[in-house]
Amino acid sequence: MSEHESKILQVFSSGPLKLVVLKRDPVPPRALPSRDAWTLILPGSAVRVLTGGDKEEGIIRRGDLALLLPGFGHTLERHQPSQPFGFTALQLEGPFPEPLLGTLQHPPRKWQEQSFAVLRSQSLKQLFGIFTAELSHPEGVQLMTRELFLILLGAELGRLSEKEDRSRFPYRLNRSTLQVVLDHMEAQIGQKNSVPELASMAKCTPDHFIRLFREATGTTPHQYLIERRLQRAVQLLANGERPSDVATMLGFYDASAFTRAFKRRFDVPPSQYAQEAYDRQFPKKD
Repeated sequence: MSEHESKILQVFSSGPLKLVVLKRDPVPPRALPSRDAWTLILPGSAVRVLTGGDKEEGIIRRGDLALLLPGFGHTLERHQPSQPFGFTALQLEGPFPEPLLGTLQHPPRKWQEQSFAVLRSQSLKQLFGIFTAELSHPEGVQLMTRELFLILLGAELGRLSEKEDRSRFPYRLNRSTLQVVLDHMEAQIGQKNSVPELASMAKCTPDHFIRLFREATGTTPHQYLIERRLQRAVQLLANGERPSDVATMLGFYDASAFTRAFKRRFDVPPSQYAQEAYDRQFPKKD
């Protein structure tokens, strides 16, 4: 940490928790919310919440306690260009006790859609203030105190999430969980992706996962995988790979199954597509 950074930033850790206190922006990389952690954040001035570098998710007002969901890669910017900000943030990476675990596994849809939630709870805000003060104490925080905080946090978040659920926000795959599943399927595109394995990543039953996946993508996991394999096949064939090799690389049962699927999708057999791609790259000279 540079000398300047040490003057504006303090970091404290206790087990799965990390407390970050930023006195003034800009936000150093090590102070940004972790992509893998649930983050409770209390800004000193209004901040804009962005994901993907430039997609604005909303505003957290001064003094509001908010929960940032993992997997979105949040960044924070000034709401008013002339108004600097600081914040106190508590990052939680788990493992979590109940009831906190259950609440975080199934956050309300409204929270998932916006990638964060402003928590309208004065008792939760007070609990956050008391615990972060304890955590920043030179002697640190005792294990029992930390576990009690997590249990109380889970109870209050559960109460707030039930209130949101009564507003008829049905649970579905949030963007971060869906991306984890899709990334896994992409990385294992030539392997057999079993629905039970994918469902365990989404923390639901296989039948429920198929329904949630269809709601999120418009297709089933199997159909999605076949489509991604065929799209990858187009690239490989265009790069000069033989159809039989492509069938093997992408996990088709055999070359015939690959040919049938490819022709059904693109109206030409893979051998013909490969030849046409070759002719486009190396046209015959008259």
